[in-house]
Amino acid sequence: MANYTIHFKLSHANGALVDEAWDEPLVFEMGDGQLDPCLEKCVLDSELGELRTFLLGASEAFGDSYDEAFQLMPRDDFPPDFKFEIDAAVEFQTPTGDAYVGCIDQIEDEQIRVNFNHPLAGADVSFQVKILDITS
Repeated sequence: MANYTIHFKLSHANGALVDEAWDEPLVFEMGDGQLDPCLEKCVLDSELGELRTFLLGASEAFGDSYDEAFQLMPRDDFPPDFKFEIDAAVEFQTPTGDAYVGCIDQIEDEQIRVNFNHPLAGADVSFQVKILDITS
């Protein structure tokens, strides 16, 4: 697989910056998980040295937001000293050892609603990329 060195900016379609590697480039191997597959496809569709901007709809970017991914969880499922904050990311371990990250969406007396959608699910995004180097 090829290694890529890129500059990139990922923004919501409204212009709010989500992530970037502009001052210090990102070096990654295609398929290594550092970039989401939808963003890797944009890199593959770009030419060395070319600055490209891709406007991705939610369904072609990080997917749609699904109601089933919102889970009500008892407050007791969290550690006793857990500080509950809206939009706080929380990692949960399944009985099989898998880890899932969710964001606290709503806090009630005894129930906490956690959103397990991708943080950018349902959002249109802009991905600007410039390939600086490609090595095999």
